[in-house]
Amino acid sequence: MLFAGLITTWGAASSRWLIAPRVLGRRRHSVIGAARTVGLVGSVALLAGAGLVFWRQLRDFRDPLVPWGEDASVLLATDWGLSWRLTAIGALLALVAFVFAASDGRGSDLRRASWIVASALAGVMCAFPAFTGHAAGTEGLRWLSIPADILHVLAAGSWIGGLSFVLVAEFSERRRTGRGNALLAEVLPLFSQVALIAGAVLIGTGVLASWLHVASLDALVSTRYGRILLTKVGLVLVVLILGAVNWRVLTPRLWGVGGARPLRRNAMRELIIAHLVILVAALLVRTSPLEG
Repeated sequence: MLFAGLITTWGAASSRWLIAPRVLGRRRHSVIGAARTVGLVGSVALLAGAGLVFWRQLRDFRDPLVPWGEDASVLLATDWGLSWRLTAIGALLALVAFVFAASDGRGSDLRRASWIVASALAGVMCAFPAFTGHAAGTEGLRWLSIPADILHVLAAGSWIGGLSFVLVAEFSERRRTGRGNALLAEVLPLFSQVALIAGAVLIGTGVLASWLHVASLDALVSTRYGRILLTKVGLVLVVLILGAVNWRVLTPRLWGVGGARPLRRNAMRELIIAHLVILVAALLVRTSPLEG
């Protein structure tokens, strides 16, 4: 839930600044509203996920001979605890910022400032996995592994979170006007440009992480970490294929028989499998690369 919240929250922020300003006419306000909705959902999931992660970490850290409160204080005093506190506070502040990002009657200056704050917080919080996972434990190469891990999360958010934004924007337009074809025809090419760059960064940083954490090709099948990594790679390939079908096959058919329905269904499949990738990534973080 924490990873999904991070990716969704950043997806809302990146879509707000990279896609929404290039939408023409009245639809621009509508797609900004869709980005805000995605941001609200993401920040709520992030806040809940942060609470659950802290509870899990506390149980792992637990000393049965001392009170729970003492264990919690010691855990919060660690480097992990500092990263967690910053993420939890950031999630709460981001939620508040997203609430004010579209407050009617408050003025455009407040809305824009709220978006800037929410986006900055979302970007900073994407560093949490890097500072609490395997990237932070890469001896001698933390200068490389940590920035690469942060870029990996940002790219995943721009792609997967951006896809959530596209689907929410299309749903809002369809509910408002009865048709979402025109909005998809305008938004999808813009999203595809972002997704292509994000996909390239995601693959590049993923290959780098594999090189840093997998000792040998044999370790891909002989260790639990390697097998989970292969599962993640397989699911990513499925997501890439579905995304390519949306981009090259279904988008040109938006004005044909069936309209947006085939694309919408395939995009939902892409989003669901992408969240399975996030689940597998969470398992990967909890697995030692040396574990057999």
